[in-house]
Amino acid sequence: MTLFWQHFRAQRNGLFIWLAASVVTTISVASAARSMEQSDLMSKLGQAAPPALQALMGTLPGLSPVDGFIQAKMGTGMALILPVYACLLAMSAITREVDRSTADFLLTLPVDRTRLLLDRWGVMAANLAILTLSVWVALVAGLKASQVIGSFGGYFWMLAQDWLLAVTIGSLTLLVSLWIDDYSLGVKAALAGTGTLYVIDLGMRVAGISKWGRSFNPFTYVDAARTVMDGHLPWGDAAVLAVASGLSLWLAVQAFGRKQIYS
Repeated sequence: MTLFWQHFRAQRNGLFIWLAASVVTTISVASAARSMEQSDLMSKLGQAAPPALQALMGTLPGLSPVDGFIQAKMGTGMALILPVYACLLAMSAITREVDRSTADFLLTLPVDRTRLLLDRWGVMAANLAILTLSVWVALVAGLKASQVIGSFGGYFWMLAQDWLLAVTIGSLTLLVSLWIDDYSLGVKAALAGTGTLYVIDLGMRVAGISKWGRSFNPFTYVDAARTVMDGHLPWGDAAVLAVASGLSLWLAVQAFGRKQIYS
């Protein structure tokens, strides 16, 4: 576990920055929820919109105004914020070390490459989990402070789904990063790819394309509104993301074992 904690400490400052920004934003959203509870303006505006837009606006039938507002702001927002953070963490695992010419030192440590990569993947998953849980706690605390009652359990599973998506995106990024030795280029490519997939999924949902037609895209397997309404994780979608993440990690381990690193 020594390598895990060393890398965790190296990522500590970045985690604190992401925590601070996310918690402040979450509390701001929670404080605005009370006005949504007392207004039906958004419901009236969203009645004529297609289901995908209703989900974005938080006006889906079956959702209370508060639940609709929270899933639209936090569920949809964290579905992009967490994967972006995952990309940065994944790129820092190996590519940044190669770019800094410190990877050869890591490989002299008395651990094999598989252990090294798994520990760094574990730091990514742990940091994402800490950020996700902190956002949920801030959300619940903010809503209770504003005397607003929402589906607190549903919000937990909504954010857990976003965490699983982020781990999947991070695992895919880690795999791709093993063929990229320029950290700056790798980060730009990863963020561009993640943003493109997000926009593609959003556009396809608005266009009414079926889930099967969007099945190639990891963002397809996140549905904040449905998760909040059901009050539990959609296990089928969660299984798809878990398998995709596990397969990507396994392929990354194989690729890293064969990767030639030059100082």
